Amino acid sequence: MENGPDAPAEVEVVTRCRATVDAMAAGAVESTDVSSFLAELNTLPEGHPQRSELAATMVTLLTKGGGAPPMKTMSDLGALLSMVDTAPPHLLAWPQARDSGRAFQLAHEVQHREVDDAAAIAELDELANRQADAPPTLKMIEAARRAVRLSTAFHRGDQSSISDAAKALEDLIDRAGDVPQAAPLREMQATMRDYLRTMHTGDWGKVRDLLGRLGSNAAALGLDPTDFALPVEGEALLNLVSGPEPDHSELTTDEIIRKYAGVDAGAGGKLAATIALLRGGDETDLIRIDRAIELTREAADEPGPLRDAARNGIALGLWQRAEVLGTTEGLDEAQQVLEDLIDDMRGRGGPANRLWTDVHHMLAQIRRRVGNRRESDVAGLEAMYRFAHQALVESDPAVARIGLREAATSGMDFARQCLVTGDYARAMDALDAGRGLMLFAEVEVLDLVPRLRAAGRDDLARRWEVEGPMASGLRAEAIEVLVAAAGGVDKLLKLPTPSEVRAALRAVDADALVYLVPTENQQGGMALVVPREGPMAYLPLPYLRVRKEAEAEGYLAALSELSRELSPAAQAPFTDRLDELCEWAWRVAIGPLLERYFTRDAEKRDRTPRIVLIPMAELAAIPWQAARNAEGTYAVELAAFSQAVSAREFCANATRPPVRLTSTGLVVGDPRTEGLPRDLPAARLEAFEVHKAFLRAAKYVGRRPNGSVSPSGPGTAEQVRAWLAADKPQAGAVLHLACHGQFTSDEQTAKASLLLAPDPAGGHGELGADEIVRLLNSNPNRQIGLVVMAACHTGRSIHGYDEAYSLGTAFLAGGVRTVLSTQWAVPDEATSMLMYLFHHYLRTERLPPWQALRAAQLCMLRPETPVPDAMPAHLRELVGGREHAGVVGWAGFIHGGH
Repeated sequence: MENGPDAPAEVEVVTRCRATVDAMAAGAVESTDVSSFLAELNTLPEGHPQRSELAATMVTLLTKGGGAPPMKTMSDLGALLSMVDTAPPHLLAWPQARDSGRAFQLAHEVQHREVDDAAAIAELDELANRQADAPPTLKMIEAARRAVRLSTAFHRGDQSSISDAAKALEDLIDRAGDVPQAAPLREMQATMRDYLRTMHTGDWGKVRDLLGRLGSNAAALGLDPTDFALPVEGEALLNLVSGPEPDHSELTTDEIIRKYAGVDAGAGGKLAATIALLRGGDETDLIRIDRAIELTREAADEPGPLRDAARNGIALGLWQRAEVLGTTEGLDEAQQVLEDLIDDMRGRGGPANRLWTDVHHMLAQIRRRVGNRRESDVAGLEAMYRFAHQALVESDPAVARIGLREAATSGMDFARQCLVTGDYARAMDALDAGRGLMLFAEVEVLDLVPRLRAAGRDDLARRWEVEGPMASGLRAEAIEVLVAAAGGVDKLLKLPTPSEVRAALRAVDADALVYLVPTENQQGGMALVVPREGPMAYLPLPYLRVRKEAEAEGYLAALSELSRELSPAAQAPFTDRLDELCEWAWRVAIGPLLERYFTRDAEKRDRTPRIVLIPMAELAAIPWQAARNAEGTYAVELAAFSQAVSAREFCANATRPPVRLTSTGLVVGDPRTEGLPRDLPAARLEAFEVHKAFLRAAKYVGRRPNGSVSPSGPGTAEQVRAWLAADKPQAGAVLHLACHGQFTSDEQTAKASLLLAPDPAGGHGELGADEIVRLLNSNPNRQIGLVVMAACHTGRSIHGYDEAYSLGTAFLAGGVRTVLSTQWAVPDEATSMLMYLFHHYLRTERLPPWQALRAAQLCMLRPETPVPDAMPAHLRELVGGREHAGVVGWAGFIHGGH
């Protein structure tokens, strides 16, 4: 080949490239031909006079002089821009084309994690300043900036910001009005929103379907549907992970590779072939396994979004090979690959990475296999931190709970592994790391401003103050700063040690903290016991399952239908199911637990044992204190029971100094609410008599027994807020709520609130769990010793059982020392009697709250127990005798805290 600009081969290249440019200018060339054009240009030497001009012309055409380039050309755009030394004078739109092209190239690189997010935003800011006088191009740069922030949110796991971006597009469409393309645009926006959300759930079948719908939406708008389709190899990979495993038994190794990887396959095709070869871990043919490992190595050498998955795939292949050989050959390399991958991920968001959990689980398995059990457990616990990170970054609780569904399940699985090696302390860490994460996150973000300033980020602190915590992406960005300043998510989560739990047990005079873990997927149930004194213990409970257990499933189904609005006759199905549940609860858990650790030598004990339970999964809905043995003895007769969100929450509460309870405080009696809830005459009577007998110095709001409104006020939400926020000792430290509670938990809505009287100024009469947490934490000097909620469902979690996010736990997270809450819609009359008895034992008998509740429950349970002489006759007569109250009348209340 001749050298110089006039070499025949170079002339031919220039001629072909110019023909491509001319054809594209006339609209006769597909954007897919840009790669061929680029390949031709690359054959020209760097100093060739036509190389720069042709590249600049192509960029100008692709961007239409400052617009958005076709999606399929993104990977070539950067190379074309880099070829342009000096743009030809006749390309007047070159500055706009260059900057819009660069903006979208940056968005593409951030999406594929090829450039630092912050650096990309900084460069986009420069581009925007440069194009301030070119509004059309400036809009394109702003669009690229939004795409970068969306990718950043996706990488951080900030699903709320992704939803915000979708909502912003919806608002933009609405502002456009009833234009011809409005309807298909809305449909495409809805599909894109669902697609982005589903990417985080791991429902790859739905992802595949939504991609197909996006293509249809694009076609309806006159766009190229292939812009929204995966490449062939990506589609093959998605099909493999989303559908039933195909049968490749008749195919040879080479045929499988040709089917998925082809001749010039990229990382996606190679990974698809790897998955097919390994058969989900079932393949035993070493030739196929070795070929799969070779393919993952090749895929890992290619830059792009699949590189991390490919590196993890190398370890998976080496693990499978070692399992087939029955040796540890290759596992040292697998371990090193994963450790290097984790180091890289730490610099790219750490636990925010979607592979974080899978990679750590794989590393834990390998370390355990080679005999390094201690480091195996470290990796297993590190895997759990992704869930805490997810709870922290999400500003929308409804979105967060979707991503946290696996948290407790992963914790229970890891805890079982720890128990095999006898590492009970690590098992406790695993269980606690998956519990109450949304409540933990709600408290953690309340004092962000001073912590951001301490970390040197005054800019974020100012934005938080001005824009608020719901500003798109702000919470996630602030959390990244705090996590870095703390040295990791684990430093924020602060899992307690067994010694710290024992100290907390001694502080609140309890005997043991006990996790109850259900049987699941043929993995046995158990109780993990942290005693006040002595070593931790583990009790297998093989029959502790909820699913396929008629008593438990029937109870949970009836509980979901129960309402305080129902008549006693209508509540009968729940009452019957509850009675059946009592014997089941004894048989599968409480009986073995008490016999093994607490009642075997009862005659030698000088006190009734007190047990703090952390029931996992659906077990949180079971009234364990009502477990009943064959002789008819209830668990509450043998022990006192409290419940805790987690060991973290329990220890935090126990370390708070006690608050002296006096007769001052606030009593709320059946305020007139908005909407349908019926009046609660017995609750009025209860509140009035409790106030008169035990809390005479407290303010009484709401309605009196005769239905008239208290002179102190109607019991509005604002009155309760004001009392909670009061910082003067005269306000008192006891809150008694005899009112309606509201509980809603489904895919769209998650809310727990107290229903109070509407404010005169027009404010609604609800006080929700989230607001309670924020209100109490905004005034750390407020000292509240006791909150009693004689209201329905105040102990039920709105974000799933293991999040344990309820009205009751909201008060505890806000610093209240002791809370009584309810597991169901408690009956009006029996509750009134129980509450009077509780305050009697608390104030007159001077028992601590947990003992006072137990004494009141025993009094309801045992008709022969004398009631206080001072109890008004009309209150005694409410239930027509205690023997008619039944389990539903006393077992619904649970104690939390001191």
